[in-house]
Amino acid sequence: MKWSELSILEVADLYRKKELSPVEFVGRTFEKLHELESGLNSFITVLESEAMEAAEEAENVFLRNETKHVLYGIPYSVKDLYYTKGVKTTCGSRILKDYIPDTTAPLVSKLNNCGAVLIGKTNMLEFAYGIVHPDYGQTNNPFDVSKTAGGSSGGSAASVAAGIGLFSLGSDTGGSIRIPASYCGISGLKPTKGMLSLEGIFPLSPSLDHAGPMARSSEDILVIMDALVPDFLAAKFPNNHQKIIGILPAEKISEVTAEVASIYKEALEKVQKLGWTLQEIDLKYLDFTEEMVMNVLLPEAAIIHEKWISRKNEYAPLTYKQIEAGIVHRSLDYLKAKNELVNAREDVDRVLKDVDFLLTPTVPYPAPDEDPPLEGDNEMKFTGLFNVTGHPAITINAGFTNSKLPVGLQLVGGCFEDKKMIEAAMEIEHMLSNQ
Repeated sequence: MKWSELSILEVADLYRKKELSPVEFVGRTFEKLHELESGLNSFITVLESEAMEAAEEAENVFLRNETKHVLYGIPYSVKDLYYTKGVKTTCGSRILKDYIPDTTAPLVSKLNNCGAVLIGKTNMLEFAYGIVHPDYGQTNNPFDVSKTAGGSSGGSAASVAAGIGLFSLGSDTGGSIRIPASYCGISGLKPTKGMLSLEGIFPLSPSLDHAGPMARSSEDILVIMDALVPDFLAAKFPNNHQKIIGILPAEKISEVTAEVASIYKEALEKVQKLGWTLQEIDLKYLDFTEEMVMNVLLPEAAIIHEKWISRKNEYAPLTYKQIEAGIVHRSLDYLKAKNELVNAREDVDRVLKDVDFLLTPTVPYPAPDEDPPLEGDNEMKFTGLFNVTGHPAITINAGFTNSKLPVGLQLVGGCFEDKKMIEAAMEIEHMLSNQ
């Protein structure tokens, strides 16, 4: 196996056996970054000297046979809207191009306290909103650099997929972890709303925002979540081997491309080989997701950006256009949408009483040329609802198109049953990889 394909647990084991040194592994990570970054454009800030210093410290720790956290010496990145004390946090914007916070986001602090090695801050859509700012440029897809890595956590997805760090932290307001993870063939988790702190993360829409990890596999996601959530692995759920999987009726996935439909259908057939049962379900609010999301997001984002409304020329045009739309958005529509969030959550809860998980495509198509794609193309058709309801959702790679672009599969679970859902995703991943 290539060094860049090793899992977190495999690297951690090699460190402890002294068969791989943190200095060597982190050094190779930066070699990969320098080799690929001109094509990917996945980082805004690179922290090479700081990371190599941390790797040297980790190497000395393992040479002394000291017991450390499993993430000790593991290289990772964070989306450039996580505050990092003493390190620029630009949010992919011109407005914050020189902003250096005096605090660090608690999630980043937890990882640093575990000894994980921060290698840099990743590129993103401007303020996780609208479009990429021309000052930073689009992040490109490692499978085809003429395609986008997606947004808004595109830099995180592309870097992990390219082997530049073993994991990254992103944010997800309508699919911004899961969509780029799908485009780049990795795993991305939007946890249950409230499970991971949003403190120290620049907000887009507080009612819909989620923080979450992105990694090469759901097994790695499980390891990261155990570092971020106290007693995460200790959570106990009934061990039901004969799982019931809720799937959408055929007409609800009619908009997906033929190749995505074929890969999804094949995945469902393989899931049944696990002894799991497929059961058609009805999500009442699926077709209203984008309307609900925008009725909440537009005014909430406008409040955050109102203080900069006079700085129009510093925003990308589409970002500013959406901020303006939020300022004049009807308060009645916002309040109605907030009520609908509750109704939609209750509807998904209702469905999950009869099935263990929901299984959908992640995105209706593989990576397009740019992000955002054409208006009205329904990119967040399958992802946005679970920002509205707060249910956990994870994407894993389901396969590849004829042109070798990844296609994602989304698994959704009950609120605060994240561990149970991730373990089910691991079963599906193992089954797909062994076929």
